[in-house]
This record gives sequence, structure tokens and C-alpha cells, in this order.
Amino acid sequence: MKNIALSLLLFFMVMGNRTFGNTRLHLTNKTDTIKTTTYKVLGKSKNIESVEIRKSKKTGHIVYITIGKKKLNAINNNSTAYGVVGKSESVEAKSETGPVFDNIEVLNGGYDNIKVDKKSTSQNFYTLTNINFPLRLRMHAGTEYIDFELKEAGRWDVDIKYKNN
Repeated sequence: MKNIALSLLLFFMVMGNRTFGNTRLHLTNKTDTIKTTTYKVLGKSKNIESVEIRKSKKTGHIVYITIGKKKLNAINNNSTAYGVVGKSESVEAKSETGPVFDNIEVLNGGYDNIKVDKKSTSQNFYTLTNINFPLRLRMHAGTEYIDFELKEAGRWDVDIKYKNN
């Protein structure tokens, strides 16, 4: 009887140790995955369709932020009675406008310089230089906002696309 009791006790100890060992291994892997995350989108308004963040292989302390839809070549080919062909943007392409993020809150880190370029009526391009990482920004355009964090130094490309209302 003692042998059976000892055998059962030994069996449960081995099985319990295996389960505990697997749990510890699983938690270790999960923790390592979290440590390798280099950026995070912390929040966005409902009219922000998507946010894509990429780290370039090039070095530097610079962030490029593109906001808006990429301009499509929506062209009408107009021919006249004399056979002259002209090209013009469609009315829809000309009337599209995107948010202009005019209020940028620095919640962590910082930058020394910012340059804003208007690529088209629907796309703006921001260049932030001399970044202090980790950098967390909350950008506002009226009621629209995006909140993101870049955790390590490098050259970053952030593409923010908004919904066309």
C-alpha cells in the first residue's frame, strides 16, 4: 500500500513539475516578444483609417510622417475639335482635403526641428529631426488625433491614412 501511495505521489509531482515547467517556458517566450516591440499605436480617432509604422535600415535620428491619402493620378483626357489633347485633375481629386495636424503634443522624448510640406491637397508630409528617443507624440487636427510611440533610435516612416467622409 505504501508503494502505491509513494508511486502516486511521485507521479503527481512529476506531472505537476512538467506543467509548471511548460508554463514558465511559455511566459518567458511571451515576455521576450514584448521586449522586441519597437513601436506602439496607443490611440486614434474614428476617422483615422490606418497607421503604418516602419523602421528603415538607414541610420539617423529622424522621423518622416505622411498624413493623408496618396495622390492618385485621376486624369481626364480632354480632346478638342482641333485634336489638341489636354490633361487635368478630376474635380473629386481637386476637392479632397485631409487633416492638418497643427497641434503636436510631445508626451515623451522630443525633437529639435520640424518641417511641414504639403504634397497635395490630400497629403501632408512632416519631417522631425534630432529626435530624443523614446518618442511619444499625440497629434491633433481639430477632433482628429493619433497617439503613437517610437521606442528606439533610427529612421522611421509613419503613414497615417484617414477615412474619406
